[in-house]
Amino acid sequence: MKSIAKEIFYILAVISLGFPIASCTGEKAPTKEVSDPSSEPSRRTGEPQKSIEEPKKAIAAKVNGIAISRFDLLGEMNAIAPLYVKPGQKTDPKMDENIRKEAIDRLIYRELAVQEAKKQGIKAPAGVVAEEMKRIKADLKTEDAFRQKIVKSGITEEELKGRIERNILVNMITEKEIFGKVTVDLDEARKIHEMRSKSYKGPGRPMTFEEARPLIEMEIKTAAVQKREDEWVEEMKKRARIEIVP
Repeated sequence: MKSIAKEIFYILAVISLGFPIASCTGEKAPTKEVSDPSSEPSRRTGEPQKSIEEPKKAIAAKVNGIAISRFDLLGEMNAIAPLYVKPGQKTDPKMDENIRKEAIDRLIYRELAVQEAKKQGIKAPAGVVAEEMKRIKADLKTEDAFRQKIVKSGITEEELKGRIERNILVNMITEKEIFGKVTVDLDEARKIHEMRSKSYKGPGRPMTFEEARPLIEMEIKTAAVQKREDEWVEEMKKRARIEIVP
């Protein structure tokens, strides 16, 4: 599968505060431009209107009975769309399907990771969650700006906190089960240097092994992380009940 583990460390809950105003695919987006009254929050309650609540209740997939909402699917699709679509480029049905498939894969990956973390008794440190919430609010400068952003994105502050906790759990379990189980064999690194010594160039001469060692170790680790991730995800999927709603 396409590597997700390394990217997980950069997928923080703040992403959920920046959903594009419409899905780049054929899916119906959870929100529209704020100027559209049909998507504005209720001025009396400050809560998202029905146009946002419906996809939050609709199910896109289930992992061991735990639902993944269409709201989250649409948000993930919008988040990864730039990997597929260049500015000004139009999508086609095949591209739309590829985006949707990768989004589903990522969401299932995270749900499996969260469930595994909980199974192993791993908990997100309350202090880290609080610090991340503080950072997000600081980025938005004022409490009012934070509240407006929360309402516009269609999630509550409590839901944002839950997303932060989940992302921390994913980071912790992937660090343990993937990165923590990857090692570099020094003999393998030496053999690679011997076979490809000319490809590691220093200032006016080939690098010595010690000079090239960080580069070689990174190459080995990258391949090993991908292999371990594939194995780990496959192990979890074999034990899981996964249902995808067309």
